[in-house]
Amino acid sequence: MVTLALPLQDIPHALWITDLSLDTLQAWHTPRLQLIVITDRRPHSLSRLLHSMARAHYLGDTVDLLIHMEQSADRVTRMLVRHFPWPHGKKRIRHRIQRGGLMPAIVEAWYPTHNNDYAVLLEDDIEVSPLFYAWSKATVLQYRHQDPLPFMYGISLYSPRNLELLPAGRRPFDPAAVLEPAHPRNTPYVSQVPCSWGAVYFPEHWREFHDYLTSRMEDLRQDQLLNITVPNSRSDRWKKSWKKYFIELVYLRAYAMLYPNFQHAESFSTNHLEFGTHVTKTRLLAVMDSFRVPLMERDTWQQQLPGHRLPGASELPVLDLWGEVQTHAALERTAAVWHRQVSACARAGEARYDPQDLLCPFPHSRQEIEAALAEAAAVAEAKRRLKPVVAKEAVERIEYVTVYADPLTVPVEDRQREEDYLPKPIDVSTMLSVEEDHAFEDDERQDLEFELERLNALYFDMYPDTLLGVSLSEEEEGEEGEEGEEGEEEQEEEEEEEEEEQGMDLDMDVDMEEED
Repeated sequence: MVTLALPLQDIPHALWITDLSLDTLQAWHTPRLQLIVITDRRPHSLSRLLHSMARAHYLGDTVDLLIHMEQSADRVTRMLVRHFPWPHGKKRIRHRIQRGGLMPAIVEAWYPTHNNDYAVLLEDDIEVSPLFYAWSKATVLQYRHQDPLPFMYGISLYSPRNLELLPAGRRPFDPAAVLEPAHPRNTPYVSQVPCSWGAVYFPEHWREFHDYLTSRMEDLRQDQLLNITVPNSRSDRWKKSWKKYFIELVYLRAYAMLYPNFQHAESFSTNHLEFGTHVTKTRLLAVMDSFRVPLMERDTWQQQLPGHRLPGASELPVLDLWGEVQTHAALERTAAVWHRQVSACARAGEARYDPQDLLCPFPHSRQEIEAALAEAAAVAEAKRRLKPVVAKEAVERIEYVTVYADPLTVPVEDRQREEDYLPKPIDVSTMLSVEEDHAFEDDERQDLEFELERLNALYFDMYPDTLLGVSLSEEEEGEEGEEGEEGEEEQEEEEEEEEEEQGMDLDMDVDMEEED
C-alpha cells in the first residue's frame, strides 16, 4: 500500500495521476529527484533562479537542493547561498578551492548513488516554471516505469527554438514545421541533442558518461590514440564543453532526450543568456529573446497534449542531432556503422551502460606510435617557446593604521575584533585578467556568443515583421532624442532672448529716471 500525501494547493497540478496504472502509482516514491545548481559570481541571477525554484509545486515530495559554487564565487553569492531557506528538503553547499571551469563544475556536480537517483541540473542564469517539478515527476513515472524507453537518457525542461549542431552554424527551429501533419500539434518528441538549460538526467546514462569522459580525458592527456568524432557536427570544435563528449556518447549509443512542445514554445525553464555587459545592442537582444522562451505559468500543459495525456513511448517522434525526423532503428544503424570507424571493439548490446566497447583504439605499429608521440612533443615544445609573457599590473599595497585615543583602556581582543571590520587592501596582481577569466568559459557558450550577429541577420530575413519593430523603435528613439535636443536648444535660445529684452527694457527705464 502506497500513501500519496498531496498538499491541498498541489492537487490541481497533479491531475495527471489518473493516467498512471496501479503498478506505476506503487512506484510514486521510488524516483528521487534532487536539484543541483551550478553558480559562480552572479548573485542576481542565482537569486532569480532560487526564488523561482522556491515557488514551484513539489507535490508533497522531499526534494534536496545541492549548490555548487565555483572557486571565484564572490562574497554576496556565498552569503546568498548560506542564508537562502529551503524547506522542501536538505540543502547542501559545495565550494571549489581551485577553479576548473564549467565542464568539471557540471560533470562532477552529481554522481548517482542508485538507479532511482535523478538530478535536475540548473545553471545560475536559468529560471524555472512553478510547474517544472510536476512535469519532471510525470514524465519520469511515465517513461521510466509505466512505458519504459531504454534509449531515453533524460527529460528537458526547455523548448529549443534554434538548431545548434549544423556545421554552418545555428539556425531557427520550429518543431511544428518538422512534425506536423504526421504528428498531432503539441506532441512531445525525443531528440538526440542534450539540453544544458534545465533538464533531468537519468542515473545509468550519466554514470556511463562519467566513465566515458574519464577515459576520453585520460587519452587526451597521454597517447591520444582515440579518434572519436561526430560527423558534420559543430560540437567537435567545443573542446572545453561537456556537451561535446556527451554528444559523442549519444551518437554512438543512439540515445535521445524527451522535449516539451507546447504553444508559443512555453517551457518549464528558460535561459537569460547573460554573457556580460558587452552584449548591449538592442538588435542582438532581440535575437537573444529567441532563446528566452516563455515559462509555463498556468497549468495547461496536460490540456495541450494530444488526447490530454502523455503519448506512449512508441508514439513519440524521434529527431536526430540536426533536427531531422528519424526512427530509432535508423539511429541504431547509423550508430553501428560509425562505431566501426572509431573503435576496434565489437559494439555491445543494448542497455549495458558501459562505454568500454567505444574506447578501443585501432592497433598501431610501434613506429607509428613513436612518430605520433614525437610530433606531439615537438608541437608542445614549440607552443611552450612561443607562449607570450602575460604582464600583470600591480599597485602599491595600502596599509591601514588605526589610532585610538587611549589604547591602554581598550582590551586587545576588542581591538582585534574592530580591526576585522576595517577595509582590507586588494592585491590587484593576484586577480585574473579579462582574457584569463574568459578562458575558463565553456567554449560552447563562446561559440554562441560569437554567432549572435550572424543569427541576428538570419532572424531579420526570416521574421522581418517581428523584429522590424525593434529596428523602427531604435530609429524613432533616435529621432525623438534629436528632436528633443533641438527643442531644448530652441527653448534655451528663446529664454536668452527674453532675458536680453528684459535687460534692455530695464536699462531704458533707468536712463529715463536719470533724465527726469
